Amino acid sequence: MLRQWTFAQRVGAGLSVCLLAGLFLLVTLVVTARTLAVGDVDSLHRASDVRALVAGLLGLGCVTALAMVLRNALGPMHAERLQSEQRLHLFMDGVSDYALCFLEPDGAVSCWSTGAERLTGWAAADIVGQGVEVLHAPDAVGRGQPASYRERAARERRLQSEGWRLRKDGSRFWAETLLTALYDETGRLQGFAEVTRDITERRRTERMQSLLAEAGRVLQSQAGADSLGTALTRLCVPEIADACVLYLPDENGHVHPGAVACADTLTQARLWEPLLRTLTPEEPGPARVVHTGRAERFEDVDPTRLPGAVSHSAYGELWRALGVRSALSVPLVVDGRVLGALCLLSTQPHRRYGAVDQAFVEELSARAALALDNARLLAATQGALELIGVAAHDLGNPLSSLQLRLRRLRLQCAPAHAPDPRLREGLLLAEDETKRLGRLVHNLLDLSRLSGGRLELESRPMDLAELAHEVVARHEDQAAAAGCALTVHARGAAPGRWDRQRLDRVLTNLVSNALKFGRGQPVEVCVEVDPDARRARLVVRDHGAGIPQEDQSRLFARFERVTTDSRAPGFGLGLYIVRQLVEAHGGTIRVHSRPGEGAEFIVELPATLEAPVDVASAIRA
Repeated sequence: MLRQWTFAQRVGAGLSVCLLAGLFLLVTLVVTARTLAVGDVDSLHRASDVRALVAGLLGLGCVTALAMVLRNALGPMHAERLQSEQRLHLFMDGVSDYALCFLEPDGAVSCWSTGAERLTGWAAADIVGQGVEVLHAPDAVGRGQPASYRERAARERRLQSEGWRLRKDGSRFWAETLLTALYDETGRLQGFAEVTRDITERRRTERMQSLLAEAGRVLQSQAGADSLGTALTRLCVPEIADACVLYLPDENGHVHPGAVACADTLTQARLWEPLLRTLTPEEPGPARVVHTGRAERFEDVDPTRLPGAVSHSAYGELWRALGVRSALSVPLVVDGRVLGALCLLSTQPHRRYGAVDQAFVEELSARAALALDNARLLAATQGALELIGVAAHDLGNPLSSLQLRLRRLRLQCAPAHAPDPRLREGLLLAEDETKRLGRLVHNLLDLSRLSGGRLELESRPMDLAELAHEVVARHEDQAAAAGCALTVHARGAAPGRWDRQRLDRVLTNLVSNALKFGRGQPVEVCVEVDPDARRARLVVRDHGAGIPQEDQSRLFARFERVTTDSRAPGFGLGLYIVRQLVEAHGGTIRVHSRPGEGAEFIVELPATLEAPVDVASAIRA
């Protein structure tokens, strides 16, 4: 029963026993004194001896009982209390990775651990008795954040939060804090227990990963070099820098700023004067980074005393304009070529660039360099395609004129009944070559327009069956030369709204391929209409060697050829152009073929082109 008493109850019981024993002894002494004053001597001695003996025995028994109570009850409890206090101190001193402290209800620090001293720099003698606000950032204290945290913890019993905390030297760290309210048995708030952990590195790693993911999304866009540079600098500010400058070399090797981003718009206006100064490779900074290909890091900079090598340079003027406290310049390297330098500048005391930051920015700059190089290659490719388009357009008219002159020459000078067929055959071959060259020119023109997103469909009412007859009639001479019977199968008209010129190109390429690879075998062109589905189907079938199954997946890719026959020349553009033009109409194309059984190309088109199609987005590499 005694073990269930509280400390106060046990102390009260011990004091009560002591009080009773003291009163009993006091009464005994008073009685003895009175007896000595009024009684006779003999009887007095006998009576006093007996009473003294009895009183002594009773007093000794009471004192013994009191000693046993104190020893058996209060002694173990005191030892347990000492052991608990010792364990608490060992626990608070042994946990070095966490800051443990106890707070009074008003926020004053009442207990401070060794881990808290190691983490914050505050010794227990300096911090105990002070308010916990000294550990919070001034802006958080101004908003009343520490008090609001205690109020929430008191209501919810516990509160977990993250935020900036201050060390004794003024530096910051990102902390994860668990604040637990402490209540006694009566439900009265006694204070708070706070556990704090430094998660600055974890937060930095998470931010780096999210920033790299965002960089992958931004840098993968098909934008120009200027847009990518602007996106890169804006990506770094204010996440990892207060100001970011992308330096790019010109044709003469001089380094100039290509993109600038600053967290403070007022400060950004002061940057341009030092930025426009010429940087020399001999000075530390972006120019030397571009020429050497090696990163430079200034981890801790005193704005009032710049390093001697930087103090009198244009880079130093930029530092003074911003009040830089840390700087990092990293080269943008791809395939051993330095495309520029990414310069990060920090003006905040708690943000200093270390080795981890340098490794992260080097990874970011490698991705940025690859994106900038791809943008350069894309611009060069588009320029080449535009040049091809201009050349193809200029070649179209002379080729058409040449074809007409060859045809007229063949009809006038080498008629079908001429005694010597060699002139006619030569003219026919020359005419076929000009037709093939014309198809190639038109394919190159379409390729240029498709790649530049400048192909616009002109949909008008037309008859697909009529177009099929017209194309087949145009290829009769080529079919006769190839030994192919070219026929059209169409049941009535096949009306719809399409771009006649583009579908003419589709059908021409398919028929030319069928005659080329189905030499000596029949070639059929079928036109079908499904009025219920409002779709038209165009089928070109040959009975040649066929196409292997493993080659059919790359049949419609750009610059892909699936034949090894050197007698069948080509550049792998015809079927690629066909697929792009069909899909631009909202249709589909597929192939059915088996080796030895020929090939069948099936084109399905909607009967009405409901809305303009974004041709550029439909292009596949």
